Amino acid sequence: MVTTSTNIQVDKMHEATLSNYDTTVPCHTRRRKEITNNIKYHDMCTFSESSRVRLGNAVMYIAARAKYPYKTEVLKLLYLMEERMVQKYHVPMLSIPYSVWRLGPVSVDVFEELSDGPVLLADFVTLQFNGQGIMVKPSREFDEDEFSDAELEVMSEVMEKYGDMNSDQLIELTHREGSLWRETAKEHGLLEDFDQKRANSSTVVIDMGRQLCPDDRAYYNETLENRQVANKMRMRLSLF
Repeated sequence: MVTTSTNIQVDKMHEATLSNYDTTVPCHTRRRKEITNNIKYHDMCTFSESSRVRLGNAVMYIAARAKYPYKTEVLKLLYLMEERMVQKYHVPMLSIPYSVWRLGPVSVDVFEELSDGPVLLADFVTLQFNGQGIMVKPSREFDEDEFSDAELEVMSEVMEKYGDMNSDQLIELTHREGSLWRETAKEHGLLEDFDQKRANSSTVVIDMGRQLCPDDRAYYNETLENRQVANKMRMRLSLF
């Protein structure tokens, strides 16, 4: 049986990095231990119950508020929330990887959920197929208690700024010059194949931390690593 104290310890690992971080301190005054940039992003593709519920609620939040709550729009808005959280607070939000696809960036796990029918998200959304595409519909009430105040602020900010955009506008936004998607695609020689429509996908994952200064990037990587460890601990504890 899992004890209450163990659950509390795991939850604190998940939350402490944001609550203890003072973003008002200038970047050059913060000194964090060096963390390798070669983070194993795939560790988060197996979801603990906690990470699954947070993902489900985030997708519901978007689907309930987007002007065009279709698959592509939901995927792009989810990405923009993660990107903005890293920009603003230097920590991950959902800690899921985003791959460089021709029409990406995209979370492969969420893409599959919203294409083939939800499994991980079966408790949270239903899909409706119509002439315009796959519409994503919330199937329960959004639970704001799953998110910190900072996360809710970012989610609201992204929806207010981008929630009325359609898929073409969101793709143009995430593919703009200097974007993480474009810079990563350039570095890996993917742009020509994408432009010539010789490829639709790749296994390259966007490093969200590259948009930060060195100290903040190291802190982001440290936080991401801690959350991956917490996710694994939750999964192991759920077996008892």
